[in-house]
Amino acid sequence: MRKFYLTFKKNQFWFWTAIETYAVAMVFIVRTNFFDLEPPARTVLGLLDDPLSVFLISVVGTFALSYSIWDFHWFFARPVMIGLLTLVWMATFLGFLIHDIEAGALISPGAVLSGGVICRVVTYAFTGDD
Repeated sequence: MRKFYLTFKKNQFWFWTAIETYAVAMVFIVRTNFFDLEPPARTVLGLLDDPLSVFLISVVGTFALSYSIWDFHWFFARPVMIGLLTLVWMATFLGFLIHDIEAGALISPGAVLSGGVICRVVTYAFTGDD
């Protein structure tokens, strides 16, 4: 139990980022077709909340959660995880931002929060403790 606590203490940033990634997948599950606008405005953004994309977001969250709990370092797991998390959160940020622009609204809280997560992941990747 002590080893688990020490691993969690070391990787708690990645644990909570994985939980946030799961939360984004849950938002896309609950709010189906969030990025779909009126029929003539069907864009590539509609793919972001399709079931396959939500599944892939969940896979990235599972990978980050597994890394945070077991702290494995095979096959460059940490850089791969950072790259995948950055990809997921950048796609989410751009999706929210483009959706807001197309809808003619101000920047939504989703865009602001996902931009903040990108900044946290990238800065911790360079200044983290691993």
